[in-house]
Amino acid sequence: MPRLFTPGPVEPYREALEGLLKPVLSHRSPGFKEVILGVAEKLSMVSRHKGGVAIFAGSGTLATEAMIYGLVSSGEGVLVISYGVFGERLAESSFRRGAKVHIHRVDPGSPLDLGYIEDLVRRNKISWIITTHVETSYGHRVSELRELSKLANSLGSPLLLDAVSSFAGEELDISGWGLGAVASCSQKALGAPPGVSFVLVSDYLVERAKRVSRYAPPPRYMDLTLYMEEIEKGSTPFTPAINLLHSLEGALDRILRIGVEKNIEMHRERAEVIYKSIDTPLLTPLIRDKSHRANTVAVFKITDASIRASEIVEKLAGQGMIIARGIGENGERLIRIGTMGNISTKDLEELAEKIKEILRDIARGKDPTPSVL
Repeated sequence: MPRLFTPGPVEPYREALEGLLKPVLSHRSPGFKEVILGVAEKLSMVSRHKGGVAIFAGSGTLATEAMIYGLVSSGEGVLVISYGVFGERLAESSFRRGAKVHIHRVDPGSPLDLGYIEDLVRRNKISWIITTHVETSYGHRVSELRELSKLANSLGSPLLLDAVSSFAGEELDISGWGLGAVASCSQKALGAPPGVSFVLVSDYLVERAKRVSRYAPPPRYMDLTLYMEEIEKGSTPFTPAINLLHSLEGALDRILRIGVEKNIEMHRERAEVIYKSIDTPLLTPLIRDKSHRANTVAVFKITDASIRASEIVEKLAGQGMIIARGIGENGERLIRIGTMGNISTKDLEELAEKIKEILRDIARGKDPTPSVL
């Protein structure tokens, strides 16, 4: 069987797989009520969250769009801080919602200038700040997240966070840091199969979501208030992915059993191992500043322009190891490795050796060409 080392989906943990084998419940039964309330509570425990919980049958993109459509109204000013492809998608979703979108693009690995952000918000009448915690396309982590959220609240422009590639793999204290809302999904650092996503809305924005639902309603399937109210009662507005919720609960139980901090530290150690193990001059870390390297996604650039990322990915796949090429305009110059899911540091060390072996074989048959990336 191929082994997944992608930035998602990931190898599920045993506890998550066992959940798939449980009997299918009616989503209007007392048994399901226990499941949905349990999942909502455990998601909040993992992220130190107090407020509303909306759980969807769908991908992380559904969650980020539900967060935006459920809180942002047409005509409002939105500042998207973008580090890559998924930051740009947040901007597109905001534009489709009808917001007045301002984009501040930051090079992956670069620090965030909070003074400049404050100036942008004040000059452009910004109502919301939106960003990705971990930019999946480049492996950048917003290390200034706590300070950014504090600034956002002081300016009256709450921070909405795409935590798709960070939830349970990076430090996250939703209520303690004053984050407005957080969107994520099952198939990343939680270590469950894909198909469930969620939005956690802080107490102070629950009433805001209710007003948006009344006066600028999103599509029903993305209505945060509809989901939060039903889940609070132990139900869902539409038929949920019942066995995937069993699976997600198993994954959450695993994290709470070993401890959230230990789960985060495990991801940090894995990232450190893969960065240390790939020590070939043909591949160098894209993010040079270690403080901005994500725990969950490691990205390397290929220094020889005659070598394509697709070649490495395809040859690895032939040996049963699945990684991802880059996405965006430099896709063939980057490889992306996920450190999430049911893999070990030994697995990552073996992966690194295979990558270096493949690079040596490819380079033998080619004249090296310097990369311009």
